[in-house]
This record gives sequence, structure tokens and C-alpha cells, in this order.
Amino acid sequence: MVNVVMTALVYLLTMVMSYILKRAGLFHKEDKKVLSNLIFYITLPASLISSFAGAEVNVYYVIAILLGFLVNTVMVISGQIVSADKSPELKAIYSVNASGFNMACIAIPFLSTFYPAGVPYLCMFDVGDSFYTLGTTYAIGKMRLNGGSKDKNENYVLTILKGLLTSVPFDTYMIMTILSFLNCRLPDFVTMAADFCGKGNGFLTMIMIGVSLEFHMSRESAKEVITLLSMRYVIGIIAAVLIYCVLPAPLVMRQILAAAMFASSAAVSIIYSERLGVSTDIAAALNPISTILMIPIMSLVVMGTMWR
Repeated sequence: MVNVVMTALVYLLTMVMSYILKRAGLFHKEDKKVLSNLIFYITLPASLISSFAGAEVNVYYVIAILLGFLVNTVMVISGQIVSADKSPELKAIYSVNASGFNMACIAIPFLSTFYPAGVPYLCMFDVGDSFYTLGTTYAIGKMRLNGGSKDKNENYVLTILKGLLTSVPFDTYMIMTILSFLNCRLPDFVTMAADFCGKGNGFLTMIMIGVSLEFHMSRESAKEVITLLSMRYVIGIIAAVLIYCVLPAPLVMRQILAAAMFASSAAVSIIYSERLGVSTDIAAALNPISTILMIPIMSLVVMGTMWR
């Protein structure tokens, strides 16, 4: 339990520190673009390569991938339904914020402390998650922002494929997954370099969240954040119960995936909001709030599954 609290404090204090430094004038809100590029193109792909090192494939890896895809599909559809009567901008915001988990940046480092043997399953779940998080939701958001006109819908699949194939993290996941299934290993030097760069991923992510954090949200934005959080947690609770109590899989896989259902929203949601040209206030608030809430909720799930 002490390790849970200490690990949580390190993440939260880093975020608070970056926010204080921003208020002191050392960082500026515009710096999040530089930080997001560092994360998206360097530290996140490196972290993914490092996480796959030494992974041995089994049938439960495929199940974990399918679970990641299934849970996110439910979240995406739910987000579409909830935002059906909202403005095009809010529809786009819901598209990139309703689904997706911050696995590589926060959940994997946090949960690996308690379930080291379960990390490969979490990585595979993240592969299914990344299909939406690292390209598809951005493509959907772009089309919803444009009103989903008929000519746009005709290129729906092409738009999604383009979004995925131009996403460096998604490409990294696909390459590493294929190499894992083929039992091919990268040279030690590449793994060491990826491990070195990837270790800064969690730190940079919390810095970016702190820099992006704003407390002067409008009442309308606060309402949308509460709606998104409520939707995510309802789905998370149902998914966690089904995974832990029903899924015929190894205990450690069920433990780590049940806890992962309460991971914070994807950090790339802030990046994608920026790229879509919509307000980043909702994503910038949802990410740190869900990160703060993630700590006690995950801790309770960890204790509950360990002391069953």
C-alpha cells in the first residue's frame, strides 16, 4: 500500500509542479505543443518498444487485444449517442475524449509496480485501444467537425486508415506486435535506447498535463467534463466486473485489466483537440481530473483483487 501511495504522489506532484511553474511564468500554455510533439514522436513510441521487450506470445494476448478493441468500441458508440444533439465542435471533442486510456504514459508504469507479470497483457490491451486512440477517434472527430457530409462519409475508411498509418505510436505498436508474434527481437542497442528515451514519457506527460491545466472553465465546459467522466466510469465499472468475474483467463491478467478500466483519459486527446482546432479546455481538464481520480480508484481495485 505504501508503494501505491508513493508512486501516486510522484505522478501527482510532477503535474502540480509544472502547473506552479506555469503560473510563475517559467512555462506557458503554448509550450504544450512542443511537449506533445516530444511525447507523440519520441518518448511514447520509445516507451512502447521498451514495454514489448522480452514479451512471449500466447493466446491470451489475442484476447487482450480484442478486449481493448471491444471496450473502446462501446465507449466510442456511447460518446456518439451522448453528443448526438450537440454542436459540431462538441461532437468532435466527444469523439477524441469519450474513449481511450492513458496506458503507456501512466497506467503501465503505475500498475507494473503491483502486477509485473501482467504488463504484457496490458500492452496487448493497449494495442486494441490504440486502434481508436491513435488515429480512428481523430478521424471520426474530423468528420464530425465537418458535419459528416455525404462526400466525407464516402472516404470514411480511407480517412481512418490515413489517420492510423500517419500515427507514429500506432505504427510502432503494429510493428512491435508483429515482431512479437514472429518471435523476433530487436537488437539490444535499440532496446536500450528505447528504454532510455521511454523512461521520460511519464514525466513529460505529467508536465504537459500540468501546463495544459486550467481552472477557469465555463459552466458549460464543466458540465461536459462531468458527463464524459460519468460515462467513462459507468462503462469502466461494468467492464471491470465482467473481466475479473467472468473472463476465463489467468488471474494476473484479470487483475491488471480490471484495474486498467479506470485509467485516465488518453493524453493524446489534448493533442488531437489542438490539431482539430477545437477548444482544448475540456480535454485539458478531463485528463488531469481523471488522472487524479485514477489513483484512489485503481488503488482500491488493486487491494480488492489482491485480497479477494
